[in-house]
Amino acid sequence: MAHSKDMLRRRGFRFFLSLVFPCLILIVRPFHIRFDQAMVLASLVLVVTWWSSGITGKIPASCFLLGAFACFGSAPLRTVFSFPLSENFYLICFSYLFSQGIKKSGFAEKTLEPLLLRYVNTSFKVLVSVFLVLAVTIPVIPQPLARLIIVAEIYRNYLEKTGASGPQKDFLLFAVFQVYAIVNGVSINADIILNTSAVGFSGLALTNAQWIRGMALPTAVFCVLTIAMLGLFERFMVRGPVLRVREEKKTATAPLGKKDRAAFLLIGITVLFWISGPLHHINHTLITITGVLLMFVFGILKFEDLKAIDISTMVFLSAAFAIGGVMKSSGIADVVFSRVESVFPPEYSALYILVIIFVTMGMHIFLGSNTTTMSVVLPPLLMICGKKLPGEAVLYIVYVSLMAHYLLPFHSVAMMIGAGNNYFPARLVSRMGIPAMLLIFFVIFFVFLPWWRFIGLL
Repeated sequence: MAHSKDMLRRRGFRFFLSLVFPCLILIVRPFHIRFDQAMVLASLVLVVTWWSSGITGKIPASCFLLGAFACFGSAPLRTVFSFPLSENFYLICFSYLFSQGIKKSGFAEKTLEPLLLRYVNTSFKVLVSVFLVLAVTIPVIPQPLARLIIVAEIYRNYLEKTGASGPQKDFLLFAVFQVYAIVNGVSINADIILNTSAVGFSGLALTNAQWIRGMALPTAVFCVLTIAMLGLFERFMVRGPVLRVREEKKTATAPLGKKDRAAFLLIGITVLFWISGPLHHINHTLITITGVLLMFVFGILKFEDLKAIDISTMVFLSAAFAIGGVMKSSGIADVVFSRVESVFPPEYSALYILVIIFVTMGMHIFLGSNTTTMSVVLPPLLMICGKKLPGEAVLYIVYVSLMAHYLLPFHSVAMMIGAGNNYFPARLVSRMGIPAMLLIFFVIFFVFLPWWRFIGLL
């Protein structure tokens, strides 16, 4: 009883401390912002503190932020609730269910898992296989979030059948989400949400072939360096045993029954429709919804499988996606960015590139969403830097600065999904955020820029 009271006192003290900085924002009003802008900024700082510290649950913290945005954000409710009103909301929900259907059908275990169990018998091979699987599944599963959830579930099932320790398994699953964010840079079609938005925000008439020419090879090198970094951290930070697949798990799978064949056929047809999207132009989300409904019809999914949709994560995502739009509509983003132009040096140099990276990363930390940061940062940076750099190069620098940049889970949709669904603990995101950021600086200067000079882009 005394222990419970002590815990409550500590939580109450932490809750009180979380109010200090937001109250200072309301009193001081930095940058001469209005009271309503100060309320929005203070609410954001408060809720980000709650998210990162776990002082409150995700649902109450996220609902508080949405309420503050609705009351003080100077933005229409469609902006505040943009995520639950968007197609991505339904795509993620039904991707959860489609993943659950794949898990229950045994599709992963009877297709990819036997290959993993037979050939992937060390943690380093897991990291290499993650890159290969994510790359190969780009044309197979065009929706990036569906692809991520399905591949992550495959590896979770696989690792549960190995001798991986708890921390080691967490780290290797974290690697799936880390590599995913980088692999998607190989082409516009690899991430039909972020990459297409980036090109749209830039206003450049950039084709997929041009993107592949400028980004594919250096992105592949970025992936290799990321795998090397993750391998080192797995070896020295996790300090788990070398991953060895238990021999009894390598036994042959049972022959497919009639229900298995029906499930595999349904999954195969759904994937075929995804791949052939450019031919029939059927909405990808509609295909996913239809596949899930047929899983219910054929008994692959049951009513109780609806719990596979993580309500806490969906509410969390709703609040996180609202941040950038409200910051922009309320004018806070403009207040911050208006002070940025003066920091650029007069001539193109390495320092000039550094400023672009710092501005992009700084706004990303402030806004949270990659897509919204692109929408805020790209147009003014193209205007500011357009006389010193080609627009295509500015777009790529901003994109690479963001693609695998995070300090907290809410900075990345992939990390939010991974941490929110217990693929890995949220502390791994903060722990790996700084090394990942340093690697971004390295690859921009020593991989991407040399390649762009070689192909004549710079």
